[in-house]
Amino acid sequence: MATIRFGSNTFSTDKEFTVIGVGDMDNLIMGGFGPRPQKPLVWITFRGDAAFLNAELVDADNEVVLQIKDNVITVNKNNIYRLEQRPDNQIPPDRVIVINKYGETALDLQRVAGIWDFNGDFYYGKWHIVATPKGTTINPSTPQV
Repeated sequence: MATIRFGSNTFSTDKEFTVIGVGDMDNLIMGGFGPRPQKPLVWITFRGDAAFLNAELVDADNEVVLQIKDNVITVNKNNIYRLEQRPDNQIPPDRVIVINKYGETALDLQRVAGIWDFNGDFYYGKWHIVATPKGTTINPSTPQV
């Protein structure tokens, strides 16, 4: 059983956790269990003590700009992002960070005292999603990074 903290909420799961997804009515789903939403955006799979970050983010034109499968970037439109795993010499890592070309952290999955913390500041089409330990904000009125 893995524990994940997303924003200011804590969840437990044994296989997979959808951090953010889009439902069949184009609504955002946060913190989902069970079957994946129609369109998962960011989800984490757990195998043993390891957590694997997965994501599929699109731009305003609905074109995929970032796709991550089990901590590996598979699509990176215009090389906007880079992925770092820390520590470098540890498999599985305790932290997976996705950084944009401006040096801003877009996704951050980190194990802290046995809990996996997920924080993020990313876009998906018309939505800007910000998740921090203080909570989660959708479409903030001011930039967060």
